[in-house]
Amino acid sequence: MKLSIIIVNYFSEDFVLKCIRSINQYNFIKDSIEIIIVDNGSNTRILNELESSSIKLITNKVNKGFGAACNLGFERSNAEYVLFLNPDTRVFKETLQKAISFMERNPDVTVLGCQQVDEQNNILKTCTTQLSLSKYIVKSLYLDKLSSKIFKSHQMSYWNHMHSRFVDHVMGSFYMIKSSDFIKMKGFDENFFVYYEDLDLSKRIIQNGGKIFYNTDFKIYHKAGGSSKNFKAHRLFYSLDATLVYGKKHFSKYKYRLLALFILGLEPFLRFALLILKLDFKDIKQMSLGFKLLYAKRVLDEN
Repeated sequence: MKLSIIIVNYFSEDFVLKCIRSINQYNFIKDSIEIIIVDNGSNTRILNELESSSIKLITNKVNKGFGAACNLGFERSNAEYVLFLNPDTRVFKETLQKAISFMERNPDVTVLGCQQVDEQNNILKTCTTQLSLSKYIVKSLYLDKLSSKIFKSHQMSYWNHMHSRFVDHVMGSFYMIKSSDFIKMKGFDENFFVYYEDLDLSKRIIQNGGKIFYNTDFKIYHKAGGSSKNFKAHRLFYSLDATLVYGKKHFSKYKYRLLALFILGLEPFLRFALLILKLDFKDIKQMSLGFKLLYAKRVLDEN
């Protein structure tokens, strides 16, 4: 087997079905690709009908988190390369063919990402640098929105993503890696429930001499946020919690304390003020719930 494609589903069955259809439509080496779907506690019957010799279905009774689901899917894989693919994506003609060919021609590349576009064919900015305290504060204060060239966040919004290059990180919505390297890195860190598990893996890969390449010679469609848009409060909670997990793992103790102070103390007021200015009262409720969940988890963690 040449490539295992792992898709994690969490109440996103419609997206998954469209994604699978796009893979099958443009699959030039059908016998060399397997699709592995990990259902993370959705308890859906729709995906059960898909299980076949070419599609493996793993069903979790509860949501174990994105990284844990990816690791579980990898355990069932049997290919030289593995592609972690978001359910709200669709591949185009020759996407998989070109990705595999590139990896075979460039054995020094550990992880491969590709150009991603939205419904209007706008290029999504999906590469980042590694996260630092200063870059997180820049993003949280929206300083990069004022001038992305002067105030640089880790999201690399200052770069148009129109040419191929080596980067620190490619978004996990299309994250292709050699199976042997994924094993060497011991997979995703399951302390990240969702978000930043891919950034953490990229950091460990580079620290161990690996290379990450963003390739614009092929692309996918990505409905960014499509599978999580209905979970705003939980998305905020998981994003902030993942930031704290990342900071505790990779920052100095001093910088981690500053990060925690900023997120838990100052950021709620900044977000509240911004939503008031935008007269976005609906999202104030979602934001409040997100921080309530975060505070509750931090109390549990300390006890």
